[in-house]
Parts: sequence; structure tokens; C-alpha cells
Amino acid sequence: MMIRKLCAFAGFALIAGWCTAANYVVTNTNDAGVGSLRQAISDVNIMPGSHSITFNIPTSDPNYVPSQGVWKISPTSTLPMVMRSNLLIDGNSQTTNQGNTNPDGPEILLDGNHAFGSDYALHLYNVSGVIVQGFIIGRFTVGVEISGSNSQNITIRGNYIGCNYNATDTLSNTQGIEILSGPHNITIGGSTLEDRNIISGNNHIGVRVVNSNSNIIKGNYIGLNRTGTAAVRNYDGISMEGTSKYNLIGGVTAADRNYVSGNVAYGMLLFGAGCNYNTVSGNYSGTDITGTYSIPNTYGFLFDDGASFNTLGGRTPGAGNLLSGNSAYGVFIYNPGTQRDTVVGNLIGTNAAGTAALPNANGIVIDGPSFRHYVDSNVISGNLQMGIDIHIGGSDSNVVIRNFIGTDYSGTIAIPNAMDGVRLGEGPKNNIIGMPGKGNIIANNGGNGVSVMTTAELYNSISANSIYNNTGLGIDLFPEGVTPNDAGDADSGPNDALNFPVIDSVYFIWPNTYVKGHIDVPAPITTRIELFVAMADASGYGQGKDYLGYTYAIADGSWITSLPGIIAEEQITTTATDALGNTSEFSLNYSSPQAGLPENTENYADITAYPNPFSEGFNLEINGSQQFMDALQVKIYSCEGRLLMTSEISSTKHYIEASLLPSGLYFCHIQYASGRSSVIKISKR
Repeated sequence: MMIRKLCAFAGFALIAGWCTAANYVVTNTNDAGVGSLRQAISDVNIMPGSHSITFNIPTSDPNYVPSQGVWKISPTSTLPMVMRSNLLIDGNSQTTNQGNTNPDGPEILLDGNHAFGSDYALHLYNVSGVIVQGFIIGRFTVGVEISGSNSQNITIRGNYIGCNYNATDTLSNTQGIEILSGPHNITIGGSTLEDRNIISGNNHIGVRVVNSNSNIIKGNYIGLNRTGTAAVRNYDGISMEGTSKYNLIGGVTAADRNYVSGNVAYGMLLFGAGCNYNTVSGNYSGTDITGTYSIPNTYGFLFDDGASFNTLGGRTPGAGNLLSGNSAYGVFIYNPGTQRDTVVGNLIGTNAAGTAALPNANGIVIDGPSFRHYVDSNVISGNLQMGIDIHIGGSDSNVVIRNFIGTDYSGTIAIPNAMDGVRLGEGPKNNIIGMPGKGNIIANNGGNGVSVMTTAELYNSISANSIYNNTGLGIDLFPEGVTPNDAGDADSGPNDALNFPVIDSVYFIWPNTYVKGHIDVPAPITTRIELFVAMADASGYGQGKDYLGYTYAIADGSWITSLPGIIAEEQITTTATDALGNTSEFSLNYSSPQAGLPENTENYADITAYPNPFSEGFNLEINGSQQFMDALQVKIYSCEGRLLMTSEISSTKHYIEASLLPSGLYFCHIQYASGRSSVIKISKR
């Protein structure tokens, strides 16, 4: 009896030692029994402690495939769920033990062969601290399943999931990786080459996250081969669904970037009411890994079915995504309940450098309807149709600010969208395209700068943008072409067919430029009139390149505003925006007079300066009665509007000594006590 007790105690002590840390070695490819993967998982599940499952299968094993350098394990039924935490499941150990027999990928192949009952290659349930690395996983319903609300701090890295031994062809699972119902702090991939998963060739989704929070997907190839140069298609790349929140796809460094290209439908998508507060940063979607040529998804990115308050891109350097080369849309925002998502800092339709076109069909489409999204500080250029298309009644109250639409990343070199820069069609209302201090550059596009297409589009504000060099009009309220003003602004149409302002005169009272005009609208005192220096188009109406400021009319519709500095021999145009937010087309351009010379009606006296040009000084003679001589003052300004000298005059003839002025052109502004003034141009040799 005593001996038996001692033996039992010795056995318990041995088990206790194993519980600290044990290595379970898979030595064959058998479906079951000693040395099998099935047996190793079963043993691990019943033994407390931190353990590992490693592989050391000889080349003599009957399921070694020498042409590929892999060992194929083909379960005839689903393997046991992994329910032991603090576990390393290490396919890379086969390389350590048997050599690098597959230079193009891992050596251990888990092949479900689509056998009935082989639902998962590996299913991790309510565990933490588990690492899965170094496997080829194909032909299961789900390659790797992670489920249970207690699952956390799990890493899946360095695997080929859905593709063959060298990631050149499919070995399709239905889903590649699925994180389902509560797991959190899961990492798929990593920031090194060794961490990268290639998740390609799956029949449905590469990575699917459902009702799970605070997970990271980074550093992976999803839909591509192992070199990132050709497609090995999933149907969708990454899908974030249900009530998933606070997840991160990508990161702000190149090492964290996912390359999500070549997928049949969507590269990346967030959908479902409650799929909120997720961030998608730094990824390439629709291109090769250099960002220079297209490997298209149909859609680069989708917000759908109520996904809200998410961020695509970011303001931190490196946070912007490259969403180019896709056969349909770079970004698609769709369906009722989808609201308040932010698209910021991305390149949409260009190469990774932002210097040349790598087109999507459309850049950004807001449709479905969805509403109250922010499109901010993106480059949206080079696309085959529209830069931005806001479509369908209910796609309302979106804000589009600080974007470059039709230019390179610097805003200076043309990369046109082939059709309109921005198009609103079939009913969107209350959208904001630019605002003071946050205007867009909308330039060089093959259609209009901004099109508002039907009578259903109302209250859309187009403000403070730089709109120029578009093939069509700067702003076109359909029907196409300039829409003439009507008496009393009684007609209706896109943006209520709001009448544009009319410029009546432009003149200078140095050093300011004054613009006078009138507007015929029902409520002129609440109608904001914005002024621009125009880059004239063939129509003569706009386009407004340089935003100058705004003013309001008085009750009779007349208005006047002063602008600092000189607008020399340039054309000025205007728009009107009423209290409801409707913005007009650009007004007929008005050519400003030569710098420094006001219109004759503003010259209060006949002034002569001689000699002109002068060397040391000049005589200023006022040809008129003594009434002009009350407290006269002369100011001399440079062409740039800088005050250089001031002189008082007490007679109708006065010599002004100006020997210290350098050679050049100047403006002499004579101010009378009455408040009237005159300007004359002088020059020095």
C-alpha cells in the first residue's frame, strides 16, 4: 500500500512538472492517434499550463509531397477546438527540424479537402495568449475560427490561408479567418515580413470580423500572391460586420500596411448598424505593392448598412490609404442608416506618390442613401468618371472640404477626372462643397467642376473653392450650359435655379479695389455674394480660381465691397448662396481696369504729373478751382500696394522730391478734404 501511494505521488509530481510547460510534438500526418495533430490538441486541452505544439515529421511520411516540400495533414472530421490558453501552435518548427523544404512558404499544409464535417482547420474558443504561425490552410469551411467573448491576445501570423504552397494559386476555404462574437485584442499579421499572412484565394472573405471589438489586422497580403504582383482572389478581402467597434485595419507605417487587392467584390468593407468607431489607415486597395499599377478589386472600400462614425484614413502622416485602380469605385458609401463616416487624407485615383493617374471608375460615391459624411483633405484625381458622385434623395448633409479634385498631391499639376469633379444627382440636399478657409481645389476635370443635375437637388452650398480649368462650367445647374437669370428669380430647378449676381463696376480708390453689383433674388439681404478672381472659360462665366471674400446685398439687391490690394487687368466673377444654402452658377466675368487707375467717374479732378517718367522728382498739378485745395494729401504706393511716402499739398502746383525711390511704376493717390480722391500712375527711370 505504501509503495502504491508513493508511486501515485510520484506520478502526480511528474504531471505537475508537465503542467508548467510542455511541448507536444506532431510526428506524422495521420488523422488520429499518437503523434498526430488531433492527439496533440486533445492532450493540450486537458493539461493546465503554458504549452506548445511543434512539428517534426520525417520526409518518409506517406503524405510528404516532395514536389512542393510540404507535409499534408487531411482531417476526416473537424479537429478538436483549441481551449487551452498560453499556447504556441508552431508550423515553423517543421522548418527548424527538417530544413527549409519549401522556400516559397510554410511546410505544414492543413488540407480540409472540402470533406464533410471538416468545418475548421483550427478553432480557438475562449482562450488567450495563443499564437498560430507557419501553416498553409486550405479547403475548409473556415481556415481559422476565433470565437468566444473571453478570447483575447491571440496572434495569427506567417500563414498562407486559402492559397497553395507558393501562394500562386487558390486552395480555397469559404472564409479564411473568422473572428466571431466577442474576441478582442486579436492580431492578424504583424509588422515584419515573418509576421505577414497571405490570405488569398478564399471563396468568400479573407478576414471576417463579426461582433468583435479592438482587434488589429496589419501587414498582410489579402487577395495577392506572395510577391504582391498578381491577384489570387478572395471574393471580399476584409469584412468588418455587425456591432464590431474600435478595430484597426492597417496603421501609419509601411510595415503595418495591408495590401488588399485583386478581390472579386470589395477590398475592405464595414457594414452593419453598430459597426462604429473603426479605423482603416495606411492600406493599399486596388494596386500592387508599389502602388504604381492596378490589381483591381471591384470596389476599394465600402461603408454599408448602417456603419457609422468610422474613419477611413487620418490626419497623421502615413494614415492615408491608397484607394486606386479599382474597376468600380475607390470608396462607396451606401444604404440607409450609414452616417457620419470620415474619409480623410487618402489618395483616390492616383499612384502612391500622388503624381499620376491610377484610376478607379469613380473616386467616391455616396449613395443608397447615406448622409452626414465628411470628405476632407483627400486627393481625388485621375478617375475615369467622376471625382465625387453624391447620388439619390436622402444622401444629404455631407461635407466636402479641403480636397484636391483633379490635381496632384500638391494641388498644382493636372490629374483630371474624366468627367465632373463633383456631381450631385437625383435628389441630394443640404450638402456642403467647400466653406471659407476650407475650400476645395476642383480643377482640370473633363466635365464641369461641380454639376447639380435635377430639380430634386436643393440647398447645396458650393463655397470658397478654387474652381478652374475644367472643360465644362465651373458650376453648372442643369440643363447643361449657362442658365440665364430670370426676373424676380421666379423659376425653379437644381439649387432652386438661384440667380447669380451681376457685377456692374470694378474700380480702385487706392489701395483698395471696389466691386459694385446687384442681384435679383427674393431675399437679397440674406444672400451671400462670394467674389473670385476668375480663370476665364469659353462661356465667360467663371471659373472662380481665387476666392477673395464675400458680402451681402441691401434690400434693393445692390451691393458693394472693397478688397485689399490690386487686382490688375484680371477678371472677377461671383456666386450667390441664399439662406437655404442654394448656390448659383458663376456670374458673367468682369474685367478689372488697369492697376491703380480708377474709372473716370471716380477721378474727382484733372491731375497732371510731369516729367513722367521722372528722375529726381516730379511736379503735380491740379487743374481745377481752389475748392480742391482744402487739406490736400498725396500718398505714393508701390505696385504691390505698399505705402512708400506721404506729402501735404498747399497749392495747385507742387513739386514732390522722390529721388530715393528705385526705378519702377508707382501710384500717386490724392486725397481731398471732402473725402473724394484721384489716382494717377507715375514712373521713375
